[in-house]
Amino acid sequence: MYYLGTDIKSSERSITSEVVKNPGKIGMLKKLFGIERHVEEIKVTMTDEKFLQESLKVGRKKIHHRKIVPVIIWDFGGQDVFYSTHQTFLTYRAIYLIVLDGHRNLDDPCPFEQYLPGKSGPKTARDYLRFWITTIVTYCKGSRTGFPKIMIVLTHKDKLKAVDVEPKRQQLFHEIEKMFSGSTLLSHLVIKDQIFVNARNAKDPEMSKIKNIIIEQAIEQPTWGQELPKCFIPLELEFDSLLRRNIPLITMEHMQRINSAQPVRLLTDVELKTFLKFQHSVGRILYFDEASLNQHIILSPTHLIDAFKSIVTDRRFCKGDKLRQDSWDLMSQKGVIAKKCVEDIWKKNYKEFHEHKEYLLGVMTHLDILVEPKRYDNSHRSIPAEFYYVASMIKTNDTTGYMKSARFCQRNIAIAFSLPSSMIPPALSFRFLSYCLSMFAVKSYGQKNEDMLFHRSAVFTIDPSLDMCINCDDEIIIVRLVHVKNRTLIMRDLASSIRECLTVALEKISQLYIKTCSTESVVNEGSFSLSLCCSSSEAPCLLPIFKLKEQVCPWICPKHGIEHTKDVMSSWEVQQEGLQCGDACPVTDNAFLEQLPIDIHLRRLSMQYSINETKELAISLGMQVGTWDDMYVTLCEEPERLKFETLRRCIGDSNKTFNDIRNAIELGKIQNQHTLCKVVRGNTIDFDKEPEKWDLIATEEHLDRVAPLVGNKSLPFLVELGMEFKTWEQIKYRQKEKDLVKLNRDILQEWRSVFCVSYQLKPH
Repeated sequence: MYYLGTDIKSSERSITSEVVKNPGKIGMLKKLFGIERHVEEIKVTMTDEKFLQESLKVGRKKIHHRKIVPVIIWDFGGQDVFYSTHQTFLTYRAIYLIVLDGHRNLDDPCPFEQYLPGKSGPKTARDYLRFWITTIVTYCKGSRTGFPKIMIVLTHKDKLKAVDVEPKRQQLFHEIEKMFSGSTLLSHLVIKDQIFVNARNAKDPEMSKIKNIIIEQAIEQPTWGQELPKCFIPLELEFDSLLRRNIPLITMEHMQRINSAQPVRLLTDVELKTFLKFQHSVGRILYFDEASLNQHIILSPTHLIDAFKSIVTDRRFCKGDKLRQDSWDLMSQKGVIAKKCVEDIWKKNYKEFHEHKEYLLGVMTHLDILVEPKRYDNSHRSIPAEFYYVASMIKTNDTTGYMKSARFCQRNIAIAFSLPSSMIPPALSFRFLSYCLSMFAVKSYGQKNEDMLFHRSAVFTIDPSLDMCINCDDEIIIVRLVHVKNRTLIMRDLASSIRECLTVALEKISQLYIKTCSTESVVNEGSFSLSLCCSSSEAPCLLPIFKLKEQVCPWICPKHGIEHTKDVMSSWEVQQEGLQCGDACPVTDNAFLEQLPIDIHLRRLSMQYSINETKELAISLGMQVGTWDDMYVTLCEEPERLKFETLRRCIGDSNKTFNDIRNAIELGKIQNQHTLCKVVRGNTIDFDKEPEKWDLIATEEHLDRVAPLVGNKSLPFLVELGMEFKTWEQIKYRQKEKDLVKLNRDILQEWRSVFCVSYQLKPH
C-alpha cells in the first residue's frame, strides 16, 4: 500500500519520499480512496522497490485474504496516579481484561502494600475486582445494554496441584458470579468459559482461548463493522510516522498542514474534527473539543499520563528529588501545589511538558485533576491564583471534631447520592469536590483556623449562618447543610436550590469521561439515586427520597432513634407555589418555635401582612399604640419599611421566639398561624434559565446593572442578601442625596467588599 506523504520539513520527515506520475498507480490510489478529480502526481514515502517487497510479504502470508483489525492495548494499575486519571483513557469501544491470581481466595489480603481509594488497611482481590468493574461500567456507556464487555481471567494455575485446579476454578468463578448476582454489572462480565491459565506457559491451551474470546467479543461489539472513510488512512499513517520519530504532541496548525499536504483527498474542517473525535473515541489519540484545548492533539496518550505522574504521583517516586518531595508533602497535607512549583519541576526535569505547559495544565484543569481557585482583586476583577487545588492527592483526614461539635444532630439536614452500580469511582468524588472548590469558599475552623479540606471530604461556607459539609465514601456521597443554631432555620428555598445545583453537577461530571462519537447516543444507566439521611454524623440511616410522601408521622431512624419531622426532611424538595400546610410544617415543630427570629425572617413575615394587620400583630406582641402612631407618622410613605421596622421594634431586643409570634397571631386573630411557615420557605429558583451565569462572580459592571433594578426595595434587598438592618441604617445615613440607584449601589458594594470578605463567601 502507498503511504501518502506531505511537504512538512525538518524532523517530521525521516522516510524517503518520491513523486509518482505513473497513471496506472495513480488510478489505483484514486480508486482506493474514491477520488474522481484529476490527479497528475502523488508524493509517496514508499519506493517501487519497497512496495514490491511488501507486496511479496503480503502474498506469502496471504494477508490480503484476511480481515485484520488493529488493536490498541492499555495496561492500568499500581500507583495512585492511575486511580485519579484512568477514566480519561477508558472507552466504550474497548474489551476489558481483568486478571486475578487464581491460586488465592478472593478475600485473602493482598501480599503487597497496595493503594485503593477509600480503602484503608489490607485490600483483597474482591475489593479490586469490584472497584475496576464499577469504574469501567460507570465511565463507559455504549449504545447497547451490557457493553462494554469485561473478561475475567485467572492466572497462577502453575502454583496449584493439578488435582486442585478444577475445584479452584469452579470456586472462584462461582464466587464472582454470586458477587454480582442481581446487579446490572453481571451482564458486562465474560466468565462463561472460566479461563484459568499458566501465564508462563505460552503453550497453555487456555491461552489461545483468550485470543478466541477476544475475537468473538470484538465481533459482538456494537461498533463492529462500522464503515469508516478511506481518506482517514493516510492521516492515521502520518500519526504512526510521527510517533516513530518520538513526536507525541502536535498543534492543530501542524495537523492542518498534514491534511493540506495530502495530494489525493483533503478533509474539510468538519471532516477533520470528526476524524479527530473518532481517533479519540478508540483511544488512539487524545483530542478535547473545548475552546481552550482544541488547538493541540496528543498522539500518544501515555504522554499525558507521564505529565500527570510528574505532579500527581506516589511519594516513593519522588525519591532523590527534594522539590517534588516537598510538593508532594504539601499536596498530601493541604491539597495544594504552587504554580511556580509545577513550573520549576517541569523546567528542570520535564522539558517536553514545559514546552506545552499551558495546554497540558489546561487539560488537567478541564478534567479537574487540578483546580484553579477563583481569585479577585479589590475591584473584583479576576486575577490568576498562585496555586492549584489537587483534591485527589489530599491524604489528611478530618480530626477537627467539627461533626462532633455541640448539638450537631440538631443543627444539620443531610441528603445522600448513590449510583445503581453501588460503588462511586474515586475520580468522580475528586471531581465533585473540585467542582465545589470552584463554587464555594472552604471553611476555616478551630483554634488554628485551618481550612476544612480533607481526603474525600470538605466543609464550605454558604452564608454566615450556614455551612455545607461533603463526605465522599465508596458507595455514597453525603451532603449536609449545618446551621449555626438549629436545622429548622435552614431556608427551604436555599436547601432545594443547593440540592438541584449539586445534582446537575454530579450528572454532568459522570458524563464527562463517557466516550461517544458525535452520532452515538448514551444509555443513561448512571443517574444518581437520592436518599434522605438522618442527622447522625456516624453511619447515618437512609430513607429513599421517593418514600417521603408516604411518611405521615415523623421518621425515626432505626439505628440512632433520632426523630426527623416531615417538614425538616422536605427542606431538600423544590417548594411548590401555593403549598398548603398540613400536620407537619414549621409552626407545628417545637424545635422551630423555640428559635429567635432574625431580620430576614421578620422581613419575610412583614410581607405577608397589610399595614392594619401589622398594627394588630404589633399590639398583640406588646407594642404601645402611641409607639405605633409615631412610627406610622414617620414611615407612612414607605409601607414596606414601616411593617418591617415595626416587627423589628417588637422582636429585636425582647428575645421573643417564633412561639411568641404564633401566640400573638392567635390572640389577634390575624390570618392564621401558618403564615409563619412562609418565613423559611421563600421562592423557587429556576437554575435551568441561563445556567452558565449562576457561578459567575459579581463584577463592577454587574453591580451597576443590578442597582437600578432594585428600585425602592433597597431594605428588603439588603436583608435578603443576609446583612443586618443596622447596616442599611449606616449606609442610608451616609447618603447626602436622595438617590435610590446610588443607595442600592452602595449596598451591593458593602455586600461584596465587606460582608462577603468577612464571612469568606464568594460574591456570586
